[in-house]
Amino acid sequence: MDKLIRENIKNLNAYKVDAPQYEIIVNANESPYDFPMVLKRKFCDEICNTDLNRYPEACFPELLTELHAYTGVPEEGIICGSGSDELIAMINQAFVNPGDVIVSHSPSFAMYDIWATIADARHIRVDDLPEHVPDIDTMIAEACEHNAKLLYMCNPNNPTGYTFSREEIIKVLDAVPSLVILDEAYIEFFGKSGVDLIKFYPRLLILRTLSKAFGLAGIRCGYALGNKSIIDILYKVKGPYNLNVLTQKLAVIALKNRDTILRNLEIFKAEREKAMAFLKALNAFKIYPSGSNFIYFEAPQAEAIYEALIKKDILIKYFKESDRQPGSIRFSMGKPQENQKILAIIKEVVYNEA
Repeated sequence: MDKLIRENIKNLNAYKVDAPQYEIIVNANESPYDFPMVLKRKFCDEICNTDLNRYPEACFPELLTELHAYTGVPEEGIICGSGSDELIAMINQAFVNPGDVIVSHSPSFAMYDIWATIADARHIRVDDLPEHVPDIDTMIAEACEHNAKLLYMCNPNNPTGYTFSREEIIKVLDAVPSLVILDEAYIEFFGKSGVDLIKFYPRLLILRTLSKAFGLAGIRCGYALGNKSIIDILYKVKGPYNLNVLTQKLAVIALKNRDTILRNLEIFKAEREKAMAFLKALNAFKIYPSGSNFIYFEAPQAEAIYEALIKKDILIKYFKESDRQPGSIRFSMGKPQENQKILAIIKEVVYNEA
């Protein structure tokens, strides 16, 4: 069997996630609020009137109509996938040959590196400057020197919460030969999208998802926005029925009722600011500004915090110390009472470690 495996896959570590069997889960940047029951019932009615023995719409016309209404991007400039993961895979399949260069800032979303490895590409991860500010100038230099096929900018960035300015995004778009992928998975929490730049930059592709602010991580619905020429290329590698009928139906309901669902954004922002102030008052961590629904901080007690929370049946995201970064924690905002419990445990760890 070993002789049959592609060489670039042999040493690739499978991306595994913790089973969500915890009382409180704040490790995956999900919404703690479930989809409203009244909309679930509407979904049940829709499914009861849907022929499940037939394949789903291959190009999701009803969903595209709602995404156009939400984003303002023409339907011909939108493609959907099973989360951003599938869209990243499609981008690699369409544009990346073995040995091609991909550039991103680091730390950032782990799937950029995993899909680059699967594509047998060379992934140049440009380490952040101090204060976790992405090194834009070095990213541009690397992309130009190596004629990079893809360049990723995660905005807001996962895991650090950094938000790129419009000027930084335009600087990159003006300078590099690459397809620039602006990952806006958390854009609803930030509010300043680069979607209007699509009409000026034909090499800009924006990734979005319904997993975060819309609270629909369970249905796996992502979408990409771009110039028609890019979207047409992605359709060439898209599976014929990549988005099942259940996902399509629920995504349409969510988008039609987006004003109701997105009311929670203010709660997330308020909880983030309260948690940020609490953590800063402990004077024990290096805490970074965040434009998303999570807080990222570096701490000598990171492992102790993780273990203390696990003992209390709480799952948080812990990054082990490495050559690239010190031990750190990413804390997704839960419900107010959940956040209070987590912060109390963190405070206890700090005092015990002092």
